[in-house]
Amino acid sequence: MSSMAKLVSEHKRLSILLALNESAGFDLNDSIIRDVLKMYSLKSSRDQVRTELTWLEQQGYVTIEKLGQSDVWIAKITHAGIDVAEGNVVVHGIKRAGLR
Repeated sequence: MSSMAKLVSEHKRLSILLALNESAGFDLNDSIIRDVLKMYSLKSSRDQVRTELTWLEQQGYVTIEKLGQSDVWIAKITHAGIDVAEGNVVVHGIKRAGLR
């Protein structure tokens, strides 16, 4: 992975965690996450969003529920993900959260 692609992935992952942390139920579907990334000029395909969500799930920062027939993914932030989003923890592979 190029350094530019790595940097973009780190920004996407942080943006996803921030969006989930700000959501009333701490969860969002993959379509909304895609729209959030677009707002931050991080345009992503559905596959790219799902790749980042899968990485975040493997690291323990989100859980993913796949809704059968509708092919919708629901991501929910974990306590570890909240720590990253709030800047309490610095993680390799996710851009460091700034002061809020």
